[in-house]
Amino acid sequence: MDDFLVVEQNLLAELVREIMELPYEDLPDWRLLHHRLAGVDVTRGLLAEHELDRAAETLRSLLLRRAHAMSEQRFRSPDTMLRTVLPSGCELDHSYERNMTASHLEARLAAAVAEHVPTGWALESVAFSSGMAALTHVLQSLIHMTHPTEAHPLKIAYWGDYFETDLLLEYLASSAVSHKKIPPSALTDPASFSGADVLLVEPVRYSRTLDVLPLRRWLRAWAQDPARPRVVIADTTLISPAWPMRQVLEAMAGRDAVTFIEVRSALKLDQQGLELANLGVANVLHHQGMVGGVPRAGELAKVLRLVRGVTGAGPSAADIAALDAPFLFRPAWHRRHAGQVYANNRYVAERLATVSGVFSSVVHPSLASENDIIRDAPFVIIELAEDSAEDSVANHGFVLGVLRHVAATRGIRLVHGASFGFRSHRFDAVIPRVSQPRGLLKFAAGSRRGPFLDAAADILAEIGRVAGMDALRALYPDVKEIPLLPPEADAEEQS
Repeated sequence: MDDFLVVEQNLLAELVREIMELPYEDLPDWRLLHHRLAGVDVTRGLLAEHELDRAAETLRSLLLRRAHAMSEQRFRSPDTMLRTVLPSGCELDHSYERNMTASHLEARLAAAVAEHVPTGWALESVAFSSGMAALTHVLQSLIHMTHPTEAHPLKIAYWGDYFETDLLLEYLASSAVSHKKIPPSALTDPASFSGADVLLVEPVRYSRTLDVLPLRRWLRAWAQDPARPRVVIADTTLISPAWPMRQVLEAMAGRDAVTFIEVRSALKLDQQGLELANLGVANVLHHQGMVGGVPRAGELAKVLRLVRGVTGAGPSAADIAALDAPFLFRPAWHRRHAGQVYANNRYVAERLATVSGVFSSVVHPSLASENDIIRDAPFVIIELAEDSAEDSVANHGFVLGVLRHVAATRGIRLVHGASFGFRSHRFDAVIPRVSQPRGLLKFAAGSRRGPFLDAAADILAEIGRVAGMDALRALYPDVKEIPLLPPEADAEEQS
């Protein structure tokens, strides 16, 4: 157990040292943090992990404080005679903040993915304020550039389940833009996407079953279809460092003109679990030997940057300053952090795989033997045995209350909050659509292995083995259900 905490201690110290190599006026604070980390006695178990957890939060706070100190020197419409240079040498240079170019950040993002791009492919990386902003602007720009009509609509085929993407496609739908959803098992049949102009896929579907893209069979089906989509978009938010970009591009090379676009939220796995700034990325690629029929990378990127400036959908000055840390967007750091997140979630999934009682099943790609290349996800889905429309919300809310209570009594840091990819661990239950009030329980293991994670897995297993919800309520009579729906939604459901 001590070895796991030593790993975290050393990683945090290495992050701090990299920041100290770019001197700034706050250097004494970083030296103090480095000294504090060296003094953590990892043999103290829970107490040591609490210290490391607080040290990671201090690291984040210092970076954000530095970013705000630099960005606050400039108005949103700044005096262009004043210069603000970040420790990396990047200069904040803009007439209006909403149309910042983000060129230095985009160069770093492009360099991070370039090693996975085969020879002959052109690459443009475009930064946005979020992953959904990136996807929205990509789809809207494709609509703008292809000029669809009611007689010749733009057809989008979607293999995925993220509820916000569902809402976005509904929002964009018109007589000139149509979309269809491909069932989980149908993507290897060319008929599921044949004739579509755009194919949008989630390599791991954000659903109760976390269905995984059957990569080899899908690429074969795509290549064999003469009416295949010429624009392919992959939302790799859940598996960005594990996405086999080179393999996908090599399979697409030599075909008719095709534009491939990777979009993702880079707030999660890209930022060492620190969530420093909202960021979305669109990596736009086309093979330089292909001509005609689809927007080329440079053309699409030019439109994306233009419209991003008009709508204010790019990173802010404070965001760019916060993301100036030298370890961000370096492939080795990205893979290391994400790899630890994936390994820890596999560990939790294996621990819970045979648990039954309150829990009916545990879902994670590593537990499905048929998955070929993609076998990871940054969280585990836990299904409750009693999950009907009538009791789903209440039962999920009570399980959340029990998790909060037991974690507190055992002295571990277990965050009740959304998202994934942090250094610490968290749990949450969501209602993807209020009109269909079924809960979705998630446990997102972070990158740090130690007593907290083992205790969290123990707690989940104990809850999951209880004979049913009545028995769980009897065990914890003083625990209150956590509300999952706002009061107005409850009223709508009852009316």
